[in-house]
Amino acid sequence: MTLARAVGYKGASVPRARLSRRARPSRLAPDYGALPTEQANPRLRRLDRLTTADLVAAITAEDRRAAASVARVRRPLARAVDLIAETLQGGGRLLYVGAGTSGRLGVLDAAECAPTFGVPAGRVVGVIAGGRRALTRAVEGAEDRRRDGARAMARLRVGPRDVVCAICASGVTPFTLGALRAARRRRARTIAVTCAPSPRLRTLAEVVVAPPVGPEVLAGSTRMKAGLATKMVLHTLTTAAMVRAGKVYGNLMVDVRPTSAKLRARALRIVSGLTGLAPGRARGLLRRAGSLPKLAILMHRRGVSAQAGRRLLAAHRGHLGPALGE
Repeated sequence: MTLARAVGYKGASVPRARLSRRARPSRLAPDYGALPTEQANPRLRRLDRLTTADLVAAITAEDRRAAASVARVRRPLARAVDLIAETLQGGGRLLYVGAGTSGRLGVLDAAECAPTFGVPAGRVVGVIAGGRRALTRAVEGAEDRRRDGARAMARLRVGPRDVVCAICASGVTPFTLGALRAARRRRARTIAVTCAPSPRLRTLAEVVVAPPVGPEVLAGSTRMKAGLATKMVLHTLTTAAMVRAGKVYGNLMVDVRPTSAKLRARALRIVSGLTGLAPGRARGLLRRAGSLPKLAILMHRRGVSAQAGRRLLAAHRGHLGPALGE
């Protein structure tokens, strides 16, 4: 999946002055100071006075707390995984939506799905407030434009076959909430990943995954613990959903798309290891299978042609184990 494809929504070009006015808080704006993600960490009140070694120790200790918080939300994570797997197996899409760090993490996870799992372009999409520019630099006020979130859902023609996963560390980002509300109106399934589960977010998402990371090392810097926990949640969602969808055999990525030297070598090792063929013969088998490791393995182990192997896989919804008769 190309980066442009992963981003999905490029956003509108808005003059700087207009952006500044829109970014001003309204009477309906949340009390940002009360958000869990904005609180000062009581364990680190003297952060600026620590030695370098103690700074590193403090940050890594808090990171361990963030990792532990993800383990505490296993049940909603499992529900979200099943929802995504069901959507993908039904031909629908997974769309990540977020702003800032949250949006960048969504784009990252979306972009990795095509080469890792052989997912067709456009099946896992990352949408970030501010569009492609926001991947490498802050786009002033983009996260505050609720209507842009809704427009992104309309532009991508989100519908009942899709699942929209809103990534919103603070739980109140207008762009993300606008996208989530629009997704519900368009009858898509909805998931929210947050570190501050606001009541509004809970009314918009069917499943809320909210690891309780606690206050950041640097107050309000959600690229730290919140970002780490979010990254863990996202790669758990897609990896587990792809396992459920038949993209994995054992713990091997048998649907890997060999688009680089490293991935070609990995595909060859997988085929050679699961067929017992020497690398030279495994390479020829892969070639006959159109560089599809899963199909190559099935062709060898069942003694069938590429065409018959495709039919077998289709009959078993892409799951290699059942296609092999296991």
